[in-house]
Amino acid sequence: MVKNNMVVKKKTKNSIPRGWPAGKWSQQAKRVLGERYLVKNEKGEVIERPEEMCYRVAKAIGQVEKDFNISSQELEKVVRQFYKLLVSRDFVPNSPTLMNAGLGDGLQYSACFVLPIEDSIEGIFEAVKRAALIHKSGGGTGFSFSRLRPKGSIVRSTSGVASGPVSFMRVFNSATNEIKQGGRRRGANMGILRVDHPDILEFIECKSKGGITNFNISVAITDEFMKAVEKKRKYNLIDPHTGKKVGKLDASEVFRQIVEQAWKTGDPGLFFIDKANFSPANPVLSMGPLESTNPCLVSSTLVATDRGLLSIGQIVRKKEPVAVFVDNQVLGKEDFSYEAVNSFWERGEKEVWQLVTESGVVVKATADHQFFTPRGWVALSELKAGEDQVYLQAQEGGFSENKKLPFEIKNEVQGDNGRVYRFNFPRKWSYELGLVLGLLVGDGWLRDDKDNGRVGFAFGEKNKLLMEEIAGIINQWYGRKVKPVKRENGVWHLSYHSAYLKDFFKKLGVKPVKAAEKEVPAAIFGAPKETVAGFLQGLFTADGTIANQKEKGNKYIRLTSKSPKLLRQVQLLLLNLGIFSKIYDRSRSPRWTFTYQNIKGEKRDYLTDGICFEINISRQNLITFIKKVGFWNKVHSEQIEAIKKQGVYRRDFKDKVFLVENTGQKEKVYDLSVPGANAFFANGVLIHNCGEQPLYPNESCNLGSINLLHFIKSERGRKSKDLNKRINWEKLAKTIYLAVRFLDDVIEANPYPIEEIRKATGLNRRIGLGIMGWSDLLFSLEIPYDSKEARELGRKIMKFVHDEAHLASQNLAKDRGPFLNFGKSIYKDEAPLRNATLTTVAPTGSISIIADCSSGVEPAFALAFKHKANGRELTFINPYFKQAAQKYGLTEGIIQEVIRKGTLGNLKGIPEKVRKVFVTAHEISYRDHILMQAAFQKWTDNAVSKTINFPNSAKIEDVKKAYLLSYKTSCLGITVFRDGCKKEQVLYSGVKEKQEEKPALVIKPRPRRAVGATYRVETPVGTAFITINQNGDDEPLEVFVNVGKVGSDIAADAEAIGRLISLNLRIASNTVPREVLKQIVDQLGGIGGSQSIGFGREKVRSLADGIAKVLREFL
Repeated sequence: MVKNNMVVKKKTKNSIPRGWPAGKWSQQAKRVLGERYLVKNEKGEVIERPEEMCYRVAKAIGQVEKDFNISSQELEKVVRQFYKLLVSRDFVPNSPTLMNAGLGDGLQYSACFVLPIEDSIEGIFEAVKRAALIHKSGGGTGFSFSRLRPKGSIVRSTSGVASGPVSFMRVFNSATNEIKQGGRRRGANMGILRVDHPDILEFIECKSKGGITNFNISVAITDEFMKAVEKKRKYNLIDPHTGKKVGKLDASEVFRQIVEQAWKTGDPGLFFIDKANFSPANPVLSMGPLESTNPCLVSSTLVATDRGLLSIGQIVRKKEPVAVFVDNQVLGKEDFSYEAVNSFWERGEKEVWQLVTESGVVVKATADHQFFTPRGWVALSELKAGEDQVYLQAQEGGFSENKKLPFEIKNEVQGDNGRVYRFNFPRKWSYELGLVLGLLVGDGWLRDDKDNGRVGFAFGEKNKLLMEEIAGIINQWYGRKVKPVKRENGVWHLSYHSAYLKDFFKKLGVKPVKAAEKEVPAAIFGAPKETVAGFLQGLFTADGTIANQKEKGNKYIRLTSKSPKLLRQVQLLLLNLGIFSKIYDRSRSPRWTFTYQNIKGEKRDYLTDGICFEINISRQNLITFIKKVGFWNKVHSEQIEAIKKQGVYRRDFKDKVFLVENTGQKEKVYDLSVPGANAFFANGVLIHNCGEQPLYPNESCNLGSINLLHFIKSERGRKSKDLNKRINWEKLAKTIYLAVRFLDDVIEANPYPIEEIRKATGLNRRIGLGIMGWSDLLFSLEIPYDSKEARELGRKIMKFVHDEAHLASQNLAKDRGPFLNFGKSIYKDEAPLRNATLTTVAPTGSISIIADCSSGVEPAFALAFKHKANGRELTFINPYFKQAAQKYGLTEGIIQEVIRKGTLGNLKGIPEKVRKVFVTAHEISYRDHILMQAAFQKWTDNAVSKTINFPNSAKIEDVKKAYLLSYKTSCLGITVFRDGCKKEQVLYSGVKEKQEEKPALVIKPRPRRAVGATYRVETPVGTAFITINQNGDDEPLEVFVNVGKVGSDIAADAEAIGRLISLNLRIASNTVPREVLKQIVDQLGGIGGSQSIGFGREKVRSLADGIAKVLREFL
């Protein structure tokens, strides 16, 4: 049985009792549940309803209460209460619980684990082993490397020299990469090092110097260090092995380096370890201090997914859940599976290395990206040409099941001359469409001249039957009959003089280029299997051949082309069908081939350039190709039948490394997080693919969040100034009690991967109950997010959650007993508690989408937006803004502007009350972000997770001030992200070039009225709303970008990007605007830094990256 995040063969028996309530699920919630949480069969079909999932989880967790000697009637009541809690989404547990509970597959339910690392070889590799077991079961791990002796220390037992914690982080990084997780959640790593460790400077820069790809890192900041920073003095470095002082560093300089690295890359974060150790996060002081918390590829890289081959840049920009193909056979398992991607990162611009295999496969990635080899996971820069082998995709991958073409088809259009033209262009993918595209790319041409748009095909006499079939297909699409013409050289031409037919093929990705520049049409990579097979069949029929040389024992199928890029892309399509192939360079010196006469009667000699490449298919792959692709009709039938009767050799899908080189160029790079697998196929090669909970060594914690939006009283209550009348405190208290009981039961039900973790978790029984829907609550109550009133309400609500959670834990302790370490804890003189810690504020991610509320304590990203999907234009307006618009009499014009921009910005006619209340994330200063985090931290046992976003224009000094403010306001940690890290020079060059070209440009005038749509995309600086207007010919005309108030740095940058895009689109040129827009997408796509925002595919790394995602969706 294959059990992973996408496939299980059996549906568990979870028949919901009659009369139990059903849930109300939005389309967005259903989509996320279907992609990531609901049980699927072997075909990837959902066989579980959301209510059945809730019942599965409620029953699995509630069943453990049988151990507490309750009656069957009481047990049924508990399960029903848990079910109602989940189906109402008043409370939602962390993803591992929703995904794994009740499936009986041994996958654990906790979100995070912390493992100790002792200062010995035995201790280090014991931690590696335990991490492996945790990752295998679907958990995430945090490590403190602070116990390890510094680099250069003498190891007496071996008379050797210690390599230091950063070196061993690389060991953990590689070891983690080895593990094939069985769960639906990726085993993320968080690495922490104390600021007083002698190797702290190396640690601060370790992510930027490569080799640490599988960790987020934070520096454990001590109070002593912060005092030294304040007084601008040096502080001591302590050897953890001896406890002795071994040197001093200037605290201000170290702090500057930390801040500068965070400003550049987002790493490292800060973990204020002394504050955490003397807070409720460390409830058992005698156990010692807390140690840790639990927390690339170029854009064009094609990733094997359940929807075909998608570029990693496209995956990130599309921001929708996707599952990647994982070959379990390569990882020591049987068969294959699909693993849902749960995180995406755009890592900014980095220096790129290139791997070329002996078969011709090319992968471009950063030097530290890991590749799977027979000797384990190896960084790209460390692969040895001629020695190492990498694993290629050995089995057929996924293909899209969506047969609709990726753009709108217009079969009735009005030309510039006023005539109406009618066509029958297909609206769906088919084998025939694939065949036509293959022949067009192989032996056809597409001309994009303004007055001479043509699509043509060439056929030899032996392919006359094929020509007739193709003519019939295209004539039916074209709506009129075009007859082939036989040229003097005996070649038949089938030519269509139609701009509309030409545009149809261009939209599919056919480019008007010369033979050496041909490519696989972009749309083919995401087409259904029959279309892909048809495309390859057409291409191989046009330019391929088959050989069966019995005397030499050679049997092969060969495709020739002048374009190496085309053949590399074909190679990847073949690999996705489970067909191995090899590319050869057959180029030779130029030579004269023939003389011809031009239209003027002049004789010309034709000189070939000698450029020729071929792709070769042999051994058992011949048979696979014949079965899955083949040649059209009976072409090469004799050779095919002969080969079928003969034996063929088999070959494995390991491919030797031919070349590893530093390209010397920087490109935008991306990465994925694949829960369960930690691996995916990039350009056909198996490669490797991210903290809010402080814990003791070997502890785990399970989390859950309450949806505050469900605890607002009636409209009358909303208007009251008395908070007691605005919040349904009674309902909230009952929900808190049930949520605490549920999370405590998870501790009992959890199938822990390691016995030591079960024991350690049982000693303190940590849980993390948090909240989500905070910004929605503030909108409903008409309280500005960046106000003192909001912070006071946040404190009050979190105090209530804290107090009620502790009361619930006390009640559980009466029946079940307190946590085992209670007598040693800071609570020993108070009423017994069942759980040592109870509250946290986690990043709720996908569970907030399921709950239809805003994420965690983050502010809203937009007030309104339009979304165009499947030919429909949908308008979404924040319901609370809509109520305010009606209440305060906002005009329809203002509402439409808000829909277009997403924010109130500088719109006139907005009452001051509305303007203050309905602020969005990018309109809030870093100071107000931090003060809100601090407000919640005051009444949170564990940590509050929140990212502090900065505009690209932020200075290093701004990040420094934020770090200092977070420390002074008693936050336990802080993570910052500056928009567009490392992209300044790229943007500057682009703007400069435009300015230099401006005098020669002719700008097409803007029409008085333009029609378009507004798209929403979440970015690290907030939600951007991008309006794309068209010129009436289905071509883009202009782009508007809005993310904030006019005059702010981000809003100014957004407006500038929109203006530059619009300027490019309106430049008079022979290049159609869509082609211009594609080039713009290639330039903007992937710009960013070290963090992302959103869920699944909706994660983007910068404003520019988000804009590119929308533009690509439009295309």
